[in-house]
Amino acid sequence: MINSRLVLQKGAVEMVAQEFGKQFPGKKPIVVADTNTWSVCGKRVAAQFPECGYFIFDGDEVYADDKHVDVVCGLLEKDADLTAIAVGSGTLNDLCKRASFVCGKRPYMCVATAPSVDGFTSNGAAITDHGLKVTLPCPAPVLVMADPEVLRNAPLGMISSGYGDLAAKVPAGADWLIADCLGVEKVDKNVWDIVQPKLRDQIGEPEQLHNRDGEAIARVFDGLIHTGFAMQEYFDSRPASGADHLMSHVWEMNECCMVGGKAASHGFKVAIGTLASTASMGELLKMSSSDVRKWIETSHHETWDERVASISEAVSIPSVRERQIEICRKKFQEGKALEERQHDIVDKWEEIKRRIKGQILPFDEMRRRFSLAGCPVEPSDIGLSLSDFKYGMRVAQIMRNRYTNLDLLYEIGMLSHMVDVVSGYFHSYRG
Repeated sequence: MINSRLVLQKGAVEMVAQEFGKQFPGKKPIVVADTNTWSVCGKRVAAQFPECGYFIFDGDEVYADDKHVDVVCGLLEKDADLTAIAVGSGTLNDLCKRASFVCGKRPYMCVATAPSVDGFTSNGAAITDHGLKVTLPCPAPVLVMADPEVLRNAPLGMISSGYGDLAAKVPAGADWLIADCLGVEKVDKNVWDIVQPKLRDQIGEPEQLHNRDGEAIARVFDGLIHTGFAMQEYFDSRPASGADHLMSHVWEMNECCMVGGKAASHGFKVAIGTLASTASMGELLKMSSSDVRKWIETSHHETWDERVASISEAVSIPSVRERQIEICRKKFQEGKALEERQHDIVDKWEEIKRRIKGQILPFDEMRRRFSLAGCPVEPSDIGLSLSDFKYGMRVAQIMRNRYTNLDLLYEIGMLSHMVDVVSGYFHSYRG
């Protein structure tokens, strides 16, 4: 069920107090912003309330983690009637979303300042919790307000980031189709239709973003908002997230992505994950069922004890390692169950290929669009070394109990090989 209301219109920033009064009668607002979003419109929002509390994070240091959630919780716990108004985009929205839930499941609202992420209207907040990037449960904001002029004048990097996040729904959709084909997770057509039918149009004019074309930016924002609605309806991030996002989470946890001395945005990391996932699926399209069968027959398939050992070797933080082992256990296949899955993959291989081909864009086309949109097109553009890039692809497979092309590759014994092949798609790592 979709529980968020969107107000997207010119002058929306000046209407916040009016809408807050309708939505939260008797409640007291507290504006949560950072130094950047405060100057963009946070100060104007706070000025609309006679006695409005506010808190301003340092824009260069605020991070979506458990420690910053605790800061927002500390603000809300001062008064049971306090209701958060998040002024910002992904990080500030997720902090207020999670903190509002922790502090008595309070409803809250968001004033969007950039079309940079799909999480505005999603259930759940992407939080690094004790070192592990996870989506923690919490309801979406009951109200999102956005002024097209504010969105259009956001930093170009944030607009490009939103484009990268939205374009990821193309390979993420293919991952869901693979899971559906193998009977792992059925595609919900109603949810699918919230995101996918308009997606090609919404990402169809990347060159217009640099011109700050209002209609092109509005289409990207609309796609991001509706992706959030789909996550609400499905009560999971599957409609928005596949292997692309899981790679980005690994790189974010390892703090290895930097642009201009600052952490790369979510959408920029996702863009590289999208290219990697697109390349991987493009390679799968080249394979016949006989090729797949050969990989299955000639590869070593780990036992659970070997799997635990390989996870333990890859993940150094004990608390993170334990949780990833627990996640991986839920989807790990061995013995007869693995044999049946492998047989299913071979038997349905042509159908899998047909559905992938009908969904994804070719690698070169996705790369071209990202270049026009101002997104990174090389892992080195966000500071990833070859070892960091490969690590992200390998470990992404154990990040969530969610079946993606990486799980298929693992189950046929081809994951390590594909990591090497995909690395060769990028100019930085050739030769």
